[in-house]
Amino acid sequence: MKRLSALTLLFVVVFTLLAGAQDAWILTMNRDIGPWTVSYLQRGIDTASQAGASVLVLTFATPGGLLDSAVEARRLLLEVEFPTVAYVDAEALSAGAMLALACDTILFAPGGVLGAATPVVQVDNEFREASEKTISAIRTLFRASAEITGRPPEVAEAMVDRDIIIPSLIEAGKLLTLSSSDAATWGYSEGEVPSIDAWLTEQGYVDIERLEVRWFDRAVDLLTSPILAGILIGLGLLGLIVEMLAPGFGVPGLIGILCLGAFFWAHILVGFAGWESIAFLLGGVIAVLLEIFVFTAVDFGLTGLLGLVLIGFGFYSAMVGPLTSPAQTLQAVAIVTISVVASLVLGIVLLTRLPKSRLRLGGMILSTAISGRVFGQEVSNRNVVSWVGRSGTAVTDLRPIGVGEFSGERTDVICEEGHLPKGTPIVVIIDQGYRRVVHRHTPSKEG
Repeated sequence: MKRLSALTLLFVVVFTLLAGAQDAWILTMNRDIGPWTVSYLQRGIDTASQAGASVLVLTFATPGGLLDSAVEARRLLLEVEFPTVAYVDAEALSAGAMLALACDTILFAPGGVLGAATPVVQVDNEFREASEKTISAIRTLFRASAEITGRPPEVAEAMVDRDIIIPSLIEAGKLLTLSSSDAATWGYSEGEVPSIDAWLTEQGYVDIERLEVRWFDRAVDLLTSPILAGILIGLGLLGLIVEMLAPGFGVPGLIGILCLGAFFWAHILVGFAGWESIAFLLGGVIAVLLEIFVFTAVDFGLTGLLGLVLIGFGFYSAMVGPLTSPAQTLQAVAIVTISVVASLVLGIVLLTRLPKSRLRLGGMILSTAISGRVFGQEVSNRNVVSWVGRSGTAVTDLRPIGVGEFSGERTDVICEEGHLPKGTPIVVIIDQGYRRVVHRHTPSKEG
């Protein structure tokens, strides 16, 4: 009986310890805060939550980073439903300080510092303090984080605004940066610990897991960089332009969809793009399609111009955030404009210079049918037999461009009516060599 009682007691003790076991997950912020941070943090929160973690720890050794990324990362931290800990391993400055203040607990390593968070912008290769509007917005965010976590809000404001004065802590004209001892004195540290692992063990956390930055997070950082974003926009639009002006669906359309998908996927993931950006893009594409296939057939007018503006605004709104600097805003405008114009020009060149390209899965790129209206060129038809009056059949849908067959000979044509289905009798009414215009062949017109 005594042996049975001892075994029962041992089982109860072990079960109680296992039931009370706690897991901790550690994320490392040891680079400039950027789009990768949002992707990495979101993945860390999801992974820790699914694993039933008891605490999420962020270790900081960062000089700062991008404001828009920091604001989105702060939002994610404030929404975490289990305790969060910031461990200032070296420095948590500027954008790093914003994330640290959003955590429930702050711990310091010996020599760690926290603060110096006034926003700056780059002007002529020099860094200058941002406008009062931006400083005010960041100061308010810092104050709100302090109020949520129960810390003195004026201390948080002093990290952002030089005009904040706190007797015996910071004087006018200087930004506040807290050392470990100052942070403990003013309620911004729960202690100094030499090792976050040792502290977690002392607190009873049994399993300590570290989530590393992976290629996935680096890819997000790369895809949201201005240069690659511009390339994705240009290639994406170029592929769609070729598809809209040529029959069938092929490689250009597939490339276009993949490029635009990668662009919006990355920018949505880091919190820049929203459904409104995609709505602008789709609205612009629909307007351009209406312009090409419904309203003016081969001329490009107001509807098409409006479509291009909507497309450009869709990309622009996906590349900027509420705290994007003026220089970055101008850069985004320039990148979108150059990408859209370049894709249009290259689309025209491809469709006029590569009339029989085989890079398609079910059709061909059209010949120079559109070049006459685009460039207003006049080509001499001397020594060339005119096709005017020749009748035939549309062997593809004409939308308005397609292929017609005349006495066994096929050629690219433009439909005057804007659209005719496959199999419709047609007749050539204009022949400029590179551009043959047709309309439905009826006895009344034939006569």
